[in-house]
Amino acid sequence: MRIALAQLDPVVGAFTANVEKIRDSYTKACKAGARVLMTPELSVCGYPPHDLVERPEMFVGNEKAIAELLPLTAGKSCALIVGHIITNPNPLGRKAQNVVSVLQGGKVVFRQAKTLLPTYDVFDEARYFEPATEVKLWDCDGTKIALAICEDLWAQDSAYGRRLYGKDPVDEYRKQGAQLVLSLSASPYVWGKSQKREKLHREVAQKLGVPLIYLNQFGATDEILFDGESFASDASGKLLGRLPHFRKDFAVFDTEKLSWIEGDVSKDSAPVNELEVLADGLLTGIRDYFHHTGFKSAVLGLSGGIDSAVVGALAVKALGAENVLGVGMPSQFSSPHSLEDAEEQARRMGIRFRVRPIKFLYSTASRELTEGFGQLADLALENLQSRLRGMTLMTWANHLGSLVLTTGNKSELATGYCTIYGDMVGALAPLGDLYKTQVYELARYINQAWGNPIPERSISRPPSAELRPNQKDQDTLPPYDKLDPLLRDYIEEGASVDDLIRRHAGNKDSKWVVETLEKVERNEFKRRQAPPVLKISHKAFGIGRRVPIAKSWLGTAKRDT
Repeated sequence: MRIALAQLDPVVGAFTANVEKIRDSYTKACKAGARVLMTPELSVCGYPPHDLVERPEMFVGNEKAIAELLPLTAGKSCALIVGHIITNPNPLGRKAQNVVSVLQGGKVVFRQAKTLLPTYDVFDEARYFEPATEVKLWDCDGTKIALAICEDLWAQDSAYGRRLYGKDPVDEYRKQGAQLVLSLSASPYVWGKSQKREKLHREVAQKLGVPLIYLNQFGATDEILFDGESFASDASGKLLGRLPHFRKDFAVFDTEKLSWIEGDVSKDSAPVNELEVLADGLLTGIRDYFHHTGFKSAVLGLSGGIDSAVVGALAVKALGAENVLGVGMPSQFSSPHSLEDAEEQARRMGIRFRVRPIKFLYSTASRELTEGFGQLADLALENLQSRLRGMTLMTWANHLGSLVLTTGNKSELATGYCTIYGDMVGALAPLGDLYKTQVYELARYINQAWGNPIPERSISRPPSAELRPNQKDQDTLPPYDKLDPLLRDYIEEGASVDDLIRRHAGNKDSKWVVETLEKVERNEFKRRQAPPVLKISHKAFGIGRRVPIAKSWLGTAKRDT
């Protein structure tokens, strides 16, 4: 049996465009002699639709899309498998179900609802969907096929230290004698996740003793990235090849010959370069965010520092040099080489670059604001500069009809080493889930792979916000090679405070550990007002992390704004 895979990028709510993508893939599948075409989870309406599931238009759109797709299959031998939303047929429970339907001969010949509904991290499916009441197999020309929807094959995952589900659909597949497993997924990208994902699915194939074909969507929905990397496994769990990451592709797999007939398929079982995948993911996130929101151009502050240098390089690669404006905004505290490096990078990337000094705005604003208060506090004066820069960028963006790209990283967001309504302004934070040390790694990769768009001095010189004379980040923060491992253990691994002290301070002074954790907690209010962060870890700042702002935890009373 030939199974066609459409590694597509469905857009939430874009029913017409999504149907057209499915239609094109179905035409290719028929020409390739495929018996079945797979499309991703919720390929009709896009994933994740979040609270749009509560809108009646969502149900109308899904129903209309299926009605448009059904005639395609009339008189054709190729069955079309699509993911979509239906109204729960049971009067009890949540209104919607997440289902896959098999369209064949102009009819819906089989339908399976999703059984396991993830409700952790960015997932909130139990909020919207009612789970399947039964698991069935689709009989296709005498072959019993299990149609799994993403999480249905993740029951054995113990990433959270325990199993999350009391039942496993795989057990039902085995009882009913499944001979082939097709997984239709919308699985978000996380650094290093593809290896784990493949291992988990290969173990399912081995457990059942049948081939398994996994299809994942690619693209981005707001901060969530989908990497594609669809693949096939034989009955022993051997990987038989994977499709590209963060790219559209169409492939055909022969389940009898256990070989690929068509598609850009890699037979190399070794993991891909994760920095390459990361860079492509961030490019996809920027490109799709602008495209889906109807914007074409970006404005960013280009300071000569490492963070703005990396965001600038990403923006140019994602949007084109003609659609990126860099703005240098030196103050009296800016070093001459900062502006030199920013101008040099703009020249290398071929973007427009404007210099708008803020020192006169700063002098005027600080003088006017001090009347009646006396000399402003040092922190207020530092943040005033950042807010003047934010105001400048937002004004230019409004004038040009552009979006501002924020340049902050996860280390800064975590510790509050950023200014609300200042350097935090913008529509998207491409580096908001990368620690500072990861930003340096990415910068080196970009220079190696993309022809050195970033000046070496932007990478090699000590990082500084340049808000006061001779300022360095380490005046306020621990060195990043100490800070980032602590933050990772606390935010992503959930280690206890006592464990963190033992790991990162040992028998030495633990004061810096506790003070750092206090900074993380007391600056939650800033992160709640930050732009969306492109998610590359399993615990990013954003919709997947919900922490109270007002709390009594680690001495969080004082806040730095």
